[in-house]
Amino acid sequence: MRRSGELVQWNNKGGFGFVRDEAGHDFYVHISKLAPDQGRPRIGDTLSFEIASGRKGRPAAIDVLVTSAAPQPAPTLRDAKRMPDGVSRFKLGLRTAAATIMTLLILWAIGTGQAPVWLGGIYALMGAASALLYRFDKLYALNGAWRVSETNLHVVDLFGGIIGGLSAQEVYRHKTVKPRFVAMTWTLAFGWLSAVFPAA
Repeated sequence: MRRSGELVQWNNKGGFGFVRDEAGHDFYVHISKLAPDQGRPRIGDTLSFEIASGRKGRPAAIDVLVTSAAPQPAPTLRDAKRMPDGVSRFKLGLRTAAATIMTLLILWAIGTGQAPVWLGGIYALMGAASALLYRFDKLYALNGAWRVSETNLHVVDLFGGIIGGLSAQEVYRHKTVKPRFVAMTWTLAFGWLSAVFPAA
């Protein structure tokens, strides 16, 4: 007689856990007792199973099927910032390098008197605003909410937020694929360099 229950414990590395039936009894379940096309279950999944004698004669679940998957947790910024497998988290990307160079040029220009101090303040303030907008837009994208328009992102970058924008694109891996957006971002970056530091 088949039973139904919820997976209440699961050791993904070991491939075993416990399923609790409707009467509140826990049964050992091993990954080998699931159908090959089922994949690994997750805590909260509803399982259908038969009962057989397992280790030391204790009842265990066999012929296990996942009948209802537990809802997936909402993605977070931590997921977005996680580097793909095989890529070091300390790898310096092109956008980070460009933002670093621009920051150093601003400091050099201010230090040598070629640019006013207030310019650095504008870059810092607008850079922080741009980074926050990219952060919010990434969160909205992950959760299917209303997005920050690309025009607004570019406008903030145009008025001094380009360093924060480049950094946020790199950190959150956001807006780095769409050709038109990428082209406009780099146009703004080089435009700022040529306009503010013509002699750099």
